[in-house]
Amino acid sequence: MKPKIYIIILFIVLTYMLSGCISAFEPPEGMKYREKMLVVECAILEEGTRISLSRTVKPDEEFSQNYLFEDVNNAAIQIIDENLNIIAVAEQYEWGNYIVNERFSFVPGMRYALDIKVAGKHYQSDFVEPVATPAIDEVNWKLNADNSIDISVSTHSQDNETLYCLWAFEENWEIRSRYSAPLRYDPMTDALILQSITGDNRYYCWGKAYSQSFLLSSTEKFTDAIIKDYKIHTLHPGNNRFSYLYSITVSQYSLNKEASTYFNNLQRNIDESGTLFAPQPSEVRGNIRNVLIPDEPVIGYIYASKVAKSRLFINMAEHGLDRFEESFVCAETDDFKDPKSAYNMGYRIYRVDNGKYYYAYHRCVDCTERQFGTKIKPDFWPNDHW
Repeated sequence: MKPKIYIIILFIVLTYMLSGCISAFEPPEGMKYREKMLVVECAILEEGTRISLSRTVKPDEEFSQNYLFEDVNNAAIQIIDENLNIIAVAEQYEWGNYIVNERFSFVPGMRYALDIKVAGKHYQSDFVEPVATPAIDEVNWKLNADNSIDISVSTHSQDNETLYCLWAFEENWEIRSRYSAPLRYDPMTDALILQSITGDNRYYCWGKAYSQSFLLSSTEKFTDAIIKDYKIHTLHPGNNRFSYLYSITVSQYSLNKEASTYFNNLQRNIDESGTLFAPQPSEVRGNIRNVLIPDEPVIGYIYASKVAKSRLFINMAEHGLDRFEESFVCAETDDFKDPKSAYNMGYRIYRVDNGKYYYAYHRCVDCTERQFGTKIKPDFWPNDHW
């Protein structure tokens, strides 16, 4: 059983191309003591659909009033159209997670549903018509007086009709160590490894993160069907996103009014009470249900959408913004008898001079010791660093 960490249905779209999680919550009256509620995370997409299934588990009230979640495995999941044709079949790829690898094109005017059979029960969503998504006009950034960076997105409706949008994003950034060390001690082999800038080194790393809230806006209250400079993220100084090169990939989804209302209610409830549900649970009812027992509570809202994407790069070093990276002391020392002793105390080889080793704290030399730092380079990264 795995507890999910942030919000329930952390955006039913984040799990498709990004990464999502579900937080503990306090169900509303009428559901308070209901266990085993099915939680479905899914949006039907042409380029591949991911589905996450879990159930609520009530922990011992002596220790916690919050619900936890357990993965739901061995489900038979299909995407069907309103003529009951099977459009695609999902396969389970890890605990509680399923994927539709088949790519297909939405048929104009056709509606689609998610069909789930699991543990002798049959669940199905409403049939929903895919919503066309306009292109992202631009993704912009601006530096604020406090040295934070605001990132915003703009779009508009091509037919001047009311536009309901939801955004998700993936961040990637290059992290550089303060020093490039010639040698690295490997505790697994108790040996020194010669490092190179293009090979096995701890100078270049990459971080990755995902949006962690509902990012919603609409043109409902405006005469022009335009969304201009809607802020989706803020980078605060003092973290390694400012290290060298930063990228954000924004995915834009169009919603119908019902889906937009559902997600706005969820976000409002979380903002106001820290829980999933408002005092009136009818406000957050989804569109998926048990076929034979319609009154069984099920959490989730399934919709179908086209996706528009745009990527922005910010060269922090080029703009002089790398000075706002997190700061830490990197004084060198030679006060260790050997590299192993230094390693055990959190220090790494910084330089070698006439056979003598000098050391600095691990975060200064080994980028994998920095928060989010890995040697996994994004496929789209524009430079040849390794």
